[in-house]
Amino acid sequence: MRQPLSLRLRLTLTVGLLTGAMALLFGLLVDPLLRAHLLEDVDARLGARAARLAELPAGAQSAALEAAEHYAALIGPDGEPLARSPAARAEPFALGPELLGAARAGQTVATTGEAADGTPWRLWAGPAQTDAGPGGVLILGEPIAAQQQMLAQVRRLLLLCGALAALVALGAAALLTGRTLAPMTQLMRDAAVVVSSGRYDQRVPVLRRNDEVGQLAQTINTLIATVEQTLRQQREFLADTSHELRSPLTVVLANLNLLRRDLDPHERELSVDEAATEAQRMRRLINELLLLAQSDSAQVIAEAPVRLDWLVEDVVGGVRRQAPEHIYQLQVDEPLVVIGDEERLAQLLRNLLENAAKHTPPGTTVTVRLQRSGGSALLTVADSGPGIAAEHLPHIWDRYYRVDKVRSRAAGGTGLGLPIVKYIAEAHGGRVDVASEVGVGTTFTVELPLAPEAAAPARQPAETWRA
Repeated sequence: MRQPLSLRLRLTLTVGLLTGAMALLFGLLVDPLLRAHLLEDVDARLGARAARLAELPAGAQSAALEAAEHYAALIGPDGEPLARSPAARAEPFALGPELLGAARAGQTVATTGEAADGTPWRLWAGPAQTDAGPGGVLILGEPIAAQQQMLAQVRRLLLLCGALAALVALGAAALLTGRTLAPMTQLMRDAAVVVSSGRYDQRVPVLRRNDEVGQLAQTINTLIATVEQTLRQQREFLADTSHELRSPLTVVLANLNLLRRDLDPHERELSVDEAATEAQRMRRLINELLLLAQSDSAQVIAEAPVRLDWLVEDVVGGVRRQAPEHIYQLQVDEPLVVIGDEERLAQLLRNLLENAAKHTPPGTTVTVRLQRSGGSALLTVADSGPGIAAEHLPHIWDRYYRVDKVRSRAAGGTGLGLPIVKYIAEAHGGRVDVASEVGVGTTFTVELPLAPEAAAPARQPAETWRA
């Protein structure tokens, strides 16, 4: 397989090619400009010479033409030469009728031609007055071999300078890219060492520079820290999940072994009930893990109009029947409609009510209130329990985190209820906050965006909550 070019080589070649292209473009622009300038200078001299000849009398003009050093000829109206310099006699040029016609018409024309030996000449033609009357043509010429030689030297010089510029640019680009990419190469090596060794607690050296290389080092360290945190959370997740599943599974197996024995009906019923309770606990844990897995994979939840006031009344009524040891007060200010998943929103409220019931003594009051706040619906669940210490508040949304680990596990908690509440609220475009004071109680507030003028859905019969 063909190996791709390195970034350093590509940058070096790019700079070299660009420099060569710029030198070529410069040469292509300079050559015609210099050529035009040299020819304009020759034309100006020939025109000045023609003006001086035009000021002379006819006889003196013919004598001057006969004695001219360069090409000079006076053509009569009939096309016959009236006077010529020695150069004109030795190197006659075939002038086209267009050139002669333009000169007779009063125009001055300049053109380039070659003598018989290949020497380049610049010819100038213009109208002239002769003894025979108007219609004469004055032709002056000058060899331009020196100018052509100068142009050739300039071309060679431009080519040489362009080649030298390209070579210098290649060398400078190679040196500059090498020095510029050296820190990036070192960063790649350091990051490769971290990846190959699996030591994600290590970091690449942070360069004390505010350019792109320094920002890249910080980005790599941020990525390594994210990988380290993810792996740590994964290990903790597997350990906690294994522990949570091992306990009920042990109870189920123990009761199954007891059922093999000859037990009296009462003990057999107790074993079956205990095994069923632990199996339901495992089922609930698995369902919560599946829901959190959906949140990690960013799966889209259902979107439909939901009458939040009906949902709150149904959920609170079901919990009140199943947990009569607490007092549930419900306050619904007005009908509110949101867009979302009715089942997930019901689970959000059930988790909050279950959390309040587990962490407050029997007989205490749990207050649920639904109200409008601008374009949002505010759902608050407040209890008068022992409250949560300030050092625990930032961590209650972490999976498997328990403020009172012994009591929560004994009560059947999985440590996943509040993370699920947070996921459901954020999946509906809302958020959840908590305020707590030790000895006073805890209040959870869920804010959900209201549906924009959505029609209220038809009321469905309340479903019984299942663990």
